[in-house]
Amino acid sequence: MIKNFPITLTVAGSDSGGGAGVQADLKTFSSLATFGTTTFTCLTAQNPDGVTGISEISPDFVSAQLKAVSSYFPVKAAKTGMLYSAKIIEVVAEFFYENPDIQLVVDPVMVATSGAKLLKDDAIDSLIKDLLPLAKLITPNLDEASLLLGEKIHQYDQLVPMAEKLFQKYQVPILLKGGHLPNATEATDVLFDGESSYLYSKPFLKGKNTHGTGCTYSAAITSFLAHGKNLPEAVGSAKEYLHLTLEDEIQTGSISHLNHFPEPTN
Repeated sequence: MIKNFPITLTVAGSDSGGGAGVQADLKTFSSLATFGTTTFTCLTAQNPDGVTGISEISPDFVSAQLKAVSSYFPVKAAKTGMLYSAKIIEVVAEFFYENPDIQLVVDPVMVATSGAKLLKDDAIDSLIKDLLPLAKLITPNLDEASLLLGEKIHQYDQLVPMAEKLFQKYQVPILLKGGHLPNATEATDVLFDGESSYLYSKPFLKGKNTHGTGCTYSAAITSFLAHGKNLPEAVGSAKEYLHLTLEDEIQTGSISHLNHFPEPTN
């Protein structure tokens, strides 16, 4: 019997270490029963210790990849990750402007966990002006949200009002990820869709390697949207999946990594 998998798309950078970027997205897409397609924006030389090199792909070739995918595959939902430059963002924004039926999740990747800059300074304006208005959801972590808002977020009771502020500023649903809050016992995220706030919490798992969690989370949301879930349901299911990938980690050399094919707990 032929299985009918919805088509998903990631527009992001490569992680040669396999833990984040396009590699994490494809693992997530496959784990959640979608057929993942790709558009590479950059190649990186990296491993869990850090990024040692970035090679930008030409905007024309980014555009060629997008056209090749969309001319053949009926893409249901897509996500963006590392976009790196203003020129690439302009090309990607033009594509999604011309394909408004694709549900777009924007993970505003700016800095790697290791501290390496993944978005050029002159690209931030283009991200805000050209791409964010086209999104169905934006998924900033606390540092990215602080940059987008111009205010620091450093405590739990700021999560809901800051998510609402971000929506007011950009007029796009916001998933504000609170996992980096200091001394947190719960990893709490807030979705504000313009009308209601939704809180998603899981016990904070100490001592885990979190490399690739942002990519995995946004890819999981994209997958559940492609399967037809509404936004709050998609985020809730993705949060559950992300927690399982951390809880059921796999050993990779000297450290552990997310397990993209975790065993269900029930």
